[in-house]
Amino acid sequence: MVENNEELAREIVDEGFTLLYEYDANYKEAIAAFDRAINIDPNYDEAYHYRGVAYAEMGEYDKAIADYDRAIVIDPNYAATYHDRGLAYFALGEYDKAITDFDSVTDIAPNYSEAYHYRGLAHFALGEYDKAIAAFDRAIDIKPNSAVSYRSRGNAYAEIGEYASARADYDSADAIDPNYDIDPDDAAAYRSRGNAYRRMGEIDKAMADYDRSIAIDPNYAAAYRSRGNAYRRMGEIDKAMADYNRAIGIDPNDAAAYRNRGLAYGRMGEIDKAMADYDCAIDIAPNYAAAYNNRGFTYHRMDEIDKAIADYDRAIDIDPSFTAAYLGRSVAHTALGNEAQADRDRQKYRELGGK
Repeated sequence: MVENNEELAREIVDEGFTLLYEYDANYKEAIAAFDRAINIDPNYDEAYHYRGVAYAEMGEYDKAIADYDRAIVIDPNYAATYHDRGLAYFALGEYDKAITDFDSVTDIAPNYSEAYHYRGLAHFALGEYDKAIAAFDRAIDIKPNSAVSYRSRGNAYAEIGEYASARADYDSADAIDPNYDIDPDDAAAYRSRGNAYRRMGEIDKAMADYDRSIAIDPNYAAAYRSRGNAYRRMGEIDKAMADYNRAIGIDPNDAAAYRNRGLAYGRMGEIDKAMADYDCAIDIAPNYAAAYNNRGFTYHRMDEIDKAIADYDRAIDIDPSFTAAYLGRSVAHTALGNEAQADRDRQKYRELGGK
């Protein structure tokens, strides 16, 4: 009787699998089939797993995770279940949990390229770009013809300012699949590519990507901030201000938006407003070296040299490789007649690649 029950459950799971993955998938009927299989065999891990997949396809991620949990209890060595649970956590924005599951996948199956790829995406979402690049490296090692992994790694390189590497990865993605493009619903990917284009001077392409990012997600503060940076670079300060204001309205804790708006105010000669924005950026992110550097420069413009030097000191304490802060501090020390210190800062600036 037990064998007959197992065989019947297997047949019903096969039926559910067909409903789940056929061209015109019917998720509700698939779930009903998996329900029947589980009623017959409550320890059938694949029935829980695939019911979880069906729930995930319907956007019911909590139910999907509950089913994946049950499948893992029954069979803790099935990599695909951890992978799919990781995808569900990713969809919910629980990136740390997603990373933990993708780690479990690669512990069980070290050549599971998709797990490395999605681990990279989760690190990217957390702003951990170096870790994202390492994960994409591994995905590409395993699957060297993955255009999507090259594209994603390019986005991560763009975020850390390595624009030549970003362009090389975009070119590799295009060479592998000339028809490949970003997921049309991935606002973050368009923004990242836009950042790369902007830093490479391809402003029209950058603006098109920022516009697309905002069209996908009209409440994506970082996309408005990035587009504001492009407008500022183009000298269209009013448009830049509008985008920075929109970014701050969406996310009042976006320190970079305050800092960048401060730069725009500085361009407009509104020094008090610039200083207020740098103060806000530092209040939100006390280790934001660039904000200290910009505030230091503005203090110098206001002839408050000691305060300028204090801010340059703080920027360098936070980031000892911050070339602009050494240059700014050298100019400030020169203004005070501290030539020996100014010379040391200029030398450090040159050692770090400044010209």
